[in-house]
Amino acid sequence: MPTYTRDLNVNQTVTFATGQLPALLKRFERFYGVPLSLRSTTGETVVKTDYFYGPCSMLRGTERGRHRCKRSYKNVEDRLLRRKVPFVNICYAGFLVFAIPLEFRGEMVGTLLGSQILPMDLRSRSDLAMHFEHTIMALGLHDHEAFYKSFERVRAFRPDFERVSLLNFLDQIGKHFISMAFTGKTWAVAYREMQNGLSGTFASNMFRDI
Repeated sequence: MPTYTRDLNVNQTVTFATGQLPALLKRFERFYGVPLSLRSTTGETVVKTDYFYGPCSMLRGTERGRHRCKRSYKNVEDRLLRRKVPFVNICYAGFLVFAIPLEFRGEMVGTLLGSQILPMDLRSRSDLAMHFEHTIMALGLHDHEAFYKSFERVRAFRPDFERVSLLNFLDQIGKHFISMAFTGKTWAVAYREMQNGLSGTFASNMFRDI
């Protein structure tokens, strides 16, 4: 984990794990089909719906894969700390990582990450092998059939409107989470604000059970 500089004026007792935030993030995750994780800079992991399910869980099942994955995410968090702007990165294995800084009063207080996303639409076993074979061989992963079968739930986002749209959406979600955690904004208020920027069907389907 990177070392964060904290402003003593920020209330360090406020947590993202309170109220409806964990349930909301899980709802967004199910709706988009994208694994998400929310973590405070104090080290508290609020939601981590094991975004390492599927192929990532198998890659992290190897010692080399686990080490490389941790290093990839440390690099992502270090970059967020330095630049404090959302970005899309590619991890060592070739998956997209959507990275959102969570700030309050100019201080980095957390990160919101979307991960295990394909950078292109790889439908066939041969397409996947061209993209991942070198990695799984380097990690010593033996069960290739199970690895490629695990991609059934993995989404792909093209390098155009789809990526920009998801990055912007996660950035807006992060800002609402900050307001709910640090300034007392209620979910009802955040929901109304989000509805103004989303189609009625989109919003009602996403938030129906929350």
